[in-house]
Amino acid sequence: MKAILFLFTIITTLYIPITHAQTSITLAVENSWPPYADQNGNGISKQILQKALAHQGVQVSFVTVPYARALHLAEIGKVDGAFNVTKQASTLKKFTFGQEPILIASASYYYSQNTRFDYKSVADIPSGTSIAVILGYEYGDKYEQQRHRFDEVKVSSQEQIIKLLRSNRVDMAIMFDEVASYYLKQMQLSEQAISKGHINHTSDIYVAFNKEKALEDVIKKLDSGLKATRSLNK
Repeated sequence: MKAILFLFTIITTLYIPITHAQTSITLAVENSWPPYADQNGNGISKQILQKALAHQGVQVSFVTVPYARALHLAEIGKVDGAFNVTKQASTLKKFTFGQEPILIASASYYYSQNTRFDYKSVADIPSGTSIAVILGYEYGDKYEQQRHRFDEVKVSSQEQIIKLLRSNRVDMAIMFDEVASYYLKQMQLSEQAISKGHINHTSDIYVAFNKEKALEDVIKKLDSGLKATRSLNK
């Protein structure tokens, strides 16, 4: 009987950390996408995630890095996932996603103040056009299919994009609308300091999870938590 009790104690002790590991995750967040994620990773996206995961009893810690680095850390498994990621063909190859987005965000074409351009879709943009984009960002499947035609100027911050537009060093840029508005205010510029054109795409924004880790339970809990927090906010 003592031997059986001893064996049961060992099994129980071993089991507890495994359960705890399944409900504690680390997520990478970018540092240049306010109001969704500021230089410290704080913003709308983190607030939504914290509420959703807390609702399901999942503990989460955060690592704040540039966007491309966040994706890399998630892909190689240094963190469990990265968020503010668009679900499209290129990311579906590398990551696992849940069903529920964190939020929805729209991105438009932007030009210099006195532009002569006003493209309605990515297919209308001439080959060789110089376009400022953020390194590692996704801009929708339609753009992905066409991007090889363009002369992309890849930068790491939104301020750089605005400065490139205002100095006419690129023909155009793609920026998320709320982010563009935020940075124009931060730079003490009016909304007319750059010219906003047609929408490039509207994206559901997700957490992208590492494909190799067994995170199915966490993903289900996140989906449930996001649904719950949305219903409470209605």
